[in-house]
Amino acid sequence: MNPQQILITGGYGCIGAETAKWLVRNTSADLVICSRSVSLQRSQRVFHDTDHSRITFVAADVTNQKRLEQILREHRITHVAHMAALQTPDCNANRDLGLQINLAGTQNLIEAMKSSGLAIERFVFASSIAVYGPRDAYPDGRVPMHSQPQPVNVYGAWKLAGEQIAKFFWQDTGVPTLSLRPGVLFGPGRDAGLTSSPTTAMKCVALGVPYEIPFRSRQDYLFAPDVGAAFGSALLDPFDGHGTFTLPSHTAETTQIVEALREAADQLGVADRCQITVGNEDVPFICDLEFEAFSDAFPNVPRTPLDQAVHRSLEVFLDQASRGWLTEANITR
Repeated sequence: MNPQQILITGGYGCIGAETAKWLVRNTSADLVICSRSVSLQRSQRVFHDTDHSRITFVAADVTNQKRLEQILREHRITHVAHMAALQTPDCNANRDLGLQINLAGTQNLIEAMKSSGLAIERFVFASSIAVYGPRDAYPDGRVPMHSQPQPVNVYGAWKLAGEQIAKFFWQDTGVPTLSLRPGVLFGPGRDAGLTSSPTTAMKCVALGVPYEIPFRSRQDYLFAPDVGAAFGSALLDPFDGHGTFTLPSHTAETTQIVEALREAADQLGVADRCQITVGNEDVPFICDLEFEAFSDAFPNVPRTPLDQAVHRSLEVFLDQASRGWLTEANITR
C-alpha cells in the first residue's frame, strides 16, 4: 500500500512546519512542503531536528493555479493542508496582496485540486479565531464554538470566507474537509503577527535582553507543537463530511505566561536573563472559546500544560541562541 502523499502549503511557517514535523515522527506519509521561496539553508534550519528523507521542498505561489495543479499531479497528492497566508499586519499594509494570497489563493488551490483528476482524500484549511469579534461581543463564560463570527479586520474576513469556499469544495466533491481555527500560538516557529509578543519575550530571555509584552489581556494560548499535532490528526485520523473547529487552548492572562517564563528560566539556570515586563494595553481579542468538539472528534491530540509548554519553548530558543540562529537582529519586536 502506497503511503499518503501530503501537500502542505506555507510549510515553512509555524503551523506548517510543526504539522510536518509531527507527521514525519508519527506517520509513514511522504510530505511535499510548498513555499513561495525555497532554499536548502532555510530547510535545514526549520527542519534541523527532522528526518528529511520523506520531505520534498517545492517553490510555488498560491496565486499560480497552474503551478499548484502541476505539483498535485507530479507528486500524486492524496491529502492537502493549506496554511499559506499573510498575517494580519501584512494584510493591513497591503490589502490587495493579502486578498490575492489569503482568499484567491485558497480558491486557486481548491480549483487545482478539482481539476487535477486526483482522488484527494482530505482537505484541511487553516482558519483562525480572527473570524470572531472582540471578547465583549459575546456573553460571559465559555464562548460556544459556533457563535456568530464578527471579524474586525480583513484577515479575519478572508479567513471566514476561506471557510465558506472550503465548505463549497466539500459540497462539490464529497472530499472530507475541515477548517481549523487556532488561537494565539506560542513557542517554536512563531515569529510574526499581532499576538506574537509572548513568544518574542521567550526569545529575549534566551538572549538575555529586556522586553515588554505590550498587553496584559486574557488570551487563548496554544503551544505550536500541539497545533501541529492537531492539523496532522485532522489530516489522517478517521473523519467524514465537513467540520469547522476551534482547537484546544489555555485561557490565561499575560502575567501567567510571564510567571511561567520566569519559572522556566530559573529551572534552566538562566533566571538572570529574564527581564520581562508587561504593559497596560488591553487587547480585546476573543478568548474563552469552547474546543471540546474538536477533542471529541480527535481525542489523541495533546494539550500540553502551559508551564511545560513554556519550559519546552525556552529550551528551544536557548538552543537556537547557542547555534547563532537566534539573534537580536532577527527578533520581530
